[in-house]
Amino acid sequence: MATASDFRVPTASPAAWYLFSAFLFAVMLAVFKWLGQTLPTTQILLLRQLGVILILVPVILQSGGDVLRAQRPGLNLFRGLLSASAMLVGFTAVVHLPLSESTTLNFTKVFFVVLLGGLLLRERVTAARWGAMALGFVGVAVVLAPDARSMVDPMSLLAVLAAFLTAGTMLVVRKLAQVERTSTMMIWQSVIVLAVVAVPGISGWLTPSVEQWALIVALCLLMGASQWTMILAHRTAEASALSPLEYTRLIYAAALGFWLFGDIPEGETILGAILIIAAALWVRRDGRTIAAVEQEEQATDPAERQ
Repeated sequence: MATASDFRVPTASPAAWYLFSAFLFAVMLAVFKWLGQTLPTTQILLLRQLGVILILVPVILQSGGDVLRAQRPGLNLFRGLLSASAMLVGFTAVVHLPLSESTTLNFTKVFFVVLLGGLLLRERVTAARWGAMALGFVGVAVVLAPDARSMVDPMSLLAVLAAFLTAGTMLVVRKLAQVERTSTMMIWQSVIVLAVVAVPGISGWLTPSVEQWALIVALCLLMGASQWTMILAHRTAEASALSPLEYTRLIYAAALGFWLFGDIPEGETILGAILIIAAALWVRRDGRTIAAVEQEEQATDPAERQ
């Protein structure tokens, strides 16, 4: 008879796990977009959050409710509202835009993190980072640029807004992570997002078909699997070494968009994606350089620094 020890995680390199996680995330977005053609976005988010809560219930019960006690409830509430806003506008954009375009614009969160970190948290922003952000926003302008017959697509603007809100959420997480447990932050966020989408999700309810219920279950499983494989990737490798692989999501998104929805990336989207990815990699490389310099300064004898 098989025992628990017989079911081990397959051996794979961190890069392989990261690439697999990026693929699962892209598939999750594709499933959400597919469902969003016939079901309201708020209803899909409601069902998705209920699935998350069900997964977290054992954690709550095992801790005897202690995991619900937050050190900074106000900041957790703010983070939850930011996250809910990012999900609402972000997934609305995913439903209405080609997957390649919504994925490309989502990468701009890197620039917003640097910008907001410098303005709000007084983090160091070098000239190289300013240059990289300028290049990145040129890429955004290329993607958003209307032609002579149309205006800027409001859904594209929603995708940029979602990236901005996501960046704000990431900065709040940095502050919360100093005092809160990961499980506490996850539960607070999940409950707050559920509360935000509950009323619009129920009021616009459309009874899903059997096929749609199956896809909703798949959506929840894909979300959990993408996070699990991401954790496996980071167990034995630094985030800075793996982060460039994140941009393979664009390849997956373009392939899934063409296969499922017949979307062919436009030239502006491809050019903008090249500029945004190049700028994001520039930002990350500069961040590693700054971290190395700071570590060297900290290792130096204080008397020598004087």
